[in-house]
Amino acid sequence: MKKVQIRQDPEKPVAVDILANAIVAMAEGVRKLRAGPLNDKALTLLIQHAAPKPNGYKQPLTAKQIRAVFDGIDALESEYLKKKPGK
Repeated sequence: MKKVQIRQDPEKPVAVDILANAIVAMAEGVRKLRAGPLNDKALTLLIQHAAPKPNGYKQPLTAKQIRAVFDGIDALESEYLKKKPGK
């Protein structure tokens, strides 16, 4: 597993609670998006159509890549934050 390094500007540090709140907000946002009226296939097609092609590639983003991003954002909370007591 690749070790993640987080670098902050020593002049402008970001508080841990701000990072934690941002992770929770992103995870909840993806869950709400996926629970909405559009299924994953529709969301994937919309993103493929709207996203620019990656630099130097002629192919658009694949459905597998887009689903991996959704799954990764959804997993951020459980992967990087401690569970709150009582949950």
